[in-house]
Parts: sequence; C-alpha cells; structure tokens
Amino acid sequence: MIRLIKYFIFIFALAAMLFSQDDGSGGGEVPKSGTSGAQFLTISPDARFAGMGNAFVGYENKEASSPFYNPATMVYADGTSFMLGSVNWFAGIQYMAGAVAYKLNDRSAVGFHFRSLDSGSIRETTVLEAEGTGRTFSWKDIAYGLTYASYLTDRFSFGANLYWVKESVDLYDSKTGSWAVDLGTFYKTGFKTLNLGMSIKNFGSELDWDEKFDDYSGGVIEPDPEPFRSYHMPLLFQIGVTYEFFEDDDQQKLILAMDGVHPNDSKERINIGIEYDYLNIITLRSGLYSNHDSASLMAGFGLNLAEFVDQNIGLNYSVSRYGILGFVHQFSIGYTL
Repeated sequence: MIRLIKYFIFIFALAAMLFSQDDGSGGGEVPKSGTSGAQFLTISPDARFAGMGNAFVGYENKEASSPFYNPATMVYADGTSFMLGSVNWFAGIQYMAGAVAYKLNDRSAVGFHFRSLDSGSIRETTVLEAEGTGRTFSWKDIAYGLTYASYLTDRFSFGANLYWVKESVDLYDSKTGSWAVDLGTFYKTGFKTLNLGMSIKNFGSELDWDEKFDDYSGGVIEPDPEPFRSYHMPLLFQIGVTYEFFEDDDQQKLILAMDGVHPNDSKERINIGIEYDYLNIITLRSGLYSNHDSASLMAGFGLNLAEFVDQNIGLNYSVSRYGILGFVHQFSIGYTL
C-alpha cells in the first residue's frame, strides 16, 4: 500500500511540475488558446469514448484503443485485439487511427498505435496573390509508436506510450518532428466498482520547423526573412473515476464516468460520460464538456456482433456538437481474437 501511495504522489508531483509554469502575465487570466500545435493529438479516435464525452481515464478499457486514452488499462486486454477509427473532422479534414494490443502474459501487455490527419487540398494564397497562385498544398500529421503496460499490484497498473510525431506541408517539402511520451495509471479501489485513473499525455520537446519565411510590413517585403517559432505539443493531465451500476445484473450495465482535465492550451474542464449496455449487444452513450470553447454535447451507440457472427467484433458511432463549427461524426471498429 505504501508503494502504491508513492506512485500516486510521483504522478501528482510530475503533473504539478509540468503545469505550474509562470505565464509571465503579472496577474490576471491570460487566454491560452492557440498556444500549442500538433492538435491532431487531442482528437479522440474511438467513437466509444467520444460518445461518452471523452471521460475515459478511469475506464477499464479491454480493447486495443487503450493507448489513446490510458495506456495502463492495456493489461485488461483480452488476448490480441485490434482497433480502427475514422473521424470526419471540420472542413473536410480526414483523421484516422488504429491500434493493436497483445497480452504478453497475465501481468503485462504491449501494443502498437498510429494516428494520421490529412487536410486535403488547400488553395495557396500569398500577400501579392490573394486570390490564389493556382497551386494547392495539403497539411499532413502522423504519430506512431509503442505501448507497454504492466500490473504493479493486483489492483494497480502502469502504462506508457513512446511515439514519434511528425507534421508536414507537401508543397514546400517542409516538415518537423519530435518524440513524445504518455504516462498512465489505473487503480481498482476495491470499494464496490469504483475505479480511478490518471494520465499525462503528449509530453515532449517543442516542434521546430527550422526554416524561415518572408514577412511583409505595409505591403513591402522585409529585407531579412523571419524564422518560424517553435511550439509546444498539447500537454494534457487528466484524472478520472468510473462507477458501474447493476454489477450483479447479467442483462444490463450502467457506467458513469467523470474526468478532470487540465490542458496547457485551454481552460480546465470536467468531462462527464454515461454508458448503458443491454444484453451485451447494444450500448447507448452520452457525454458533455463543462468548460470548452466550442465542444458541448456528445452521444453515440455501439453494437456487439459476437451474438450474430460468432466473431468478437464491435462497431461504434458517435456525434459531437462543436457550436458554430458544426457536428463531428466518427466511426470505429474493434476486433478481438
């Protein structure tokens, strides 16, 4: 028990160190929106958790999507599992993600995961050719890496992701990249069905394009090119709890999840989600964000096809409302051998 407490103290201390940097404002709240890049890392790839308001860090995830949420839960994977997700993001931007989880033994598991974003064709414009140059370009992001998770006690697990992040613009052959790390812990409290989880995501060095651009002043080009500024990844600390109702009922299950979220580039918020499962066949989900600049309500459903096709296949769909930006629809599929 003492060892367990030490792990939690370490995680809290690390999070406090990462998020307690002085913004130099001299007082008052300074908006942090737009102060980090690689935002594709914040997109939720699994429609299951997107439909629950992304309240996931304390959820006992037995599927391959665990690296994207809390890598410590990969120890609960059943054998070998696969996951593939597709998100129809704003303005025709396409996002895809996939993962594989493999149970090494009774105490540990490993996995591979990837995420990619493609903006599609964008018309190139310049200061002198504001109507367009006749050329197009596309912005592409990709992240891929490995996951390891292990039990530290019979109720406490730890997991970590190590992955490479790359951003590029094809027309100019410009690119930047860096390594990043996620850390997660998961604890079954022993009090009925109450679970606790914590994660630190997207911890890595700044992304630096190491290139320069022509700047203008009063419509006149400056004599000396300006260097692009480096930027942070969207560092995120999340702590959450889940509680399962009807745990002794074989026909239905109800899970309530709530996460506290501390990002480095926006306001703190609460994510709340609920999941109702009937007969282990159909699942209904709903969730919300408490303090987000655009996202508000989410909903979705899932189907377990194991009763129909003799294969452990799950299909999930979710829709999320992002204010004036519109709705985001996404799908995911999971398969376990």
